[in-house]
Amino acid sequence: MFSHDAHKTIADLRDHLARHDKPIAFLFGAGTSCSVMAIHPEGGEPGKPLIPAVAGLTQICATEVRRLGKEYEQAWTKVEAQCESDGRSSNVEAILSRLRMMLGAMGKQDKLLGLDHTGIAKFEETVRRTIAKVANPDRKIIPEETPHRLLARWLARTSRQNPVEIFTLNYDVLIEMAFEAERIPLFDGFVGCYRPFFLPDSLRRPETAPGLNWVRLWKMHGSVTWRRENQDGRARIVRGEPDASGEMILPSFHKYDESRQQPYAAFIDRLARFLDQDDALLITSGFSFGDEHINNVIFSAIENRPRTHVYSFQFEELADDHDLIRRAFTQRNLIIIGPKTGMIGGRRAQWRLNEPAPFVDIAFELAPKTEADPQPKKGQMKLGDFSNFCEFLRSMSDR
Repeated sequence: MFSHDAHKTIADLRDHLARHDKPIAFLFGAGTSCSVMAIHPEGGEPGKPLIPAVAGLTQICATEVRRLGKEYEQAWTKVEAQCESDGRSSNVEAILSRLRMMLGAMGKQDKLLGLDHTGIAKFEETVRRTIAKVANPDRKIIPEETPHRLLARWLARTSRQNPVEIFTLNYDVLIEMAFEAERIPLFDGFVGCYRPFFLPDSLRRPETAPGLNWVRLWKMHGSVTWRRENQDGRARIVRGEPDASGEMILPSFHKYDESRQQPYAAFIDRLARFLDQDDALLITSGFSFGDEHINNVIFSAIENRPRTHVYSFQFEELADDHDLIRRAFTQRNLIIIGPKTGMIGGRRAQWRLNEPAPFVDIAFELAPKTEADPQPKKGQMKLGDFSNFCEFLRSMSDR
């Protein structure tokens, strides 16, 4: 039976990451933030994830909305059903996107989901305020050592001809905290000292951005530290302390107006520009490919740029009918690394360790020995766990 050699796969990845001339970017989803365990408030062992994944966040938001009353409980059920009838996951990001489309389309006297315009606005506000609260946990329960700091340390010990770019769909500030703790300069598209404001030109024109040693951080779905303000009759996005309103939580391309749409549109364009570079490498972690606009950019690039490669690290196995798996059968520059199987060169197969190596144990775990198989070669890849992936990066700089 055909299998993928775990040693060769890991070695190829190390070679890609070690090249100083290769344009490298990361795309991080909710699975990266939920890999951080909260400090127990009473000093015990770490407990639940510091910031839940999308499914957990959806449940928290559903609970808060249902507390508003029976009509809101029914409205939540209806909007879930609408998302599912459209073939979309009924998670909080899809629900928030739909609510914002409703607000933009309905009149003051209209009713949707059994609620008038004021009711839908209250529904939407409750969801985004809940997201903002969850994505901004008490600093006392944030551990000092996080996977993000391991990532930062690896970047600090590398020198590159192109700036490393990090695209993240998370609203929290775990990356910012980690990189500042490691004294690594970050540029996020905001400029200024008093109230930094978003400058789209800094994503399009290299001369308006800092030097190569500054890591680029593009928060594609917004941030708890962004807010909108008006100055001299013009709306702009500014960055500051975490905002409890969650005004700039932007899970989709459907926004109220151009000022809110601008950051997302600029970051989508930046991702497309990055992938259009010859020999670019994009690594995704904690990303379920649930954002159609981002998916379109990635899939278009791998179809038209055969030398552009995308590594997708998955925490769980994907079903055979998953769109990502189907595409990887024909797009050989799309590599999917799951725990039990890999999708490489258009073939899906189980992992096998044909040749042991000193660094492989960080990324791959052999199956337990048994009487029937005293020297097992099959096992599981561990890189789909963001914590293990960052530990793997750290090991590269230590050797």
